Amino acid sequence: MLSESLLFVATFRDWVIIFMGIAVAAFFVVAMVVMLVLGLLTRSLLKKTSSVLDDNVRPLLDSAKQTTDGVKGTTTYVSNAAVTPIIKTYGVVAGVRRAAGVLAGLTGSGGDRPRE
Repeated sequence: MLSESLLFVATFRDWVIIFMGIAVAAFFVVAMVVMLVLGLLTRSLLKKTSSVLDDNVRPLLDSAKQTTDGVKGTTTYVSNAAVTPIIKTYGVVAGVRRAAGVLAGLTGSGGDRPRE
């Protein structure tokens, strides 16, 4: 009786080992197929994303760069043509007023202090 139960346990153990080997091999094959499919889908998604970037985003970025270059040129022109001459003229007028005030004796030596 003891040898029959040991034989049954050994046979059951062998069948479990065989079944687990087959199950692990099947799981490995399924995992490899899933990884291959995921890899191909990722590659396709990257190609499509690159295509969208090339078709839509790059022209938009080029347009934005042209716009910023135009704004930069406009601000440089306005600065050189309008703002700089106004500042120089204002500086000359302020200097002439100060010189006239000093020469006329209106302000004296303490003219920079605020009046009380």
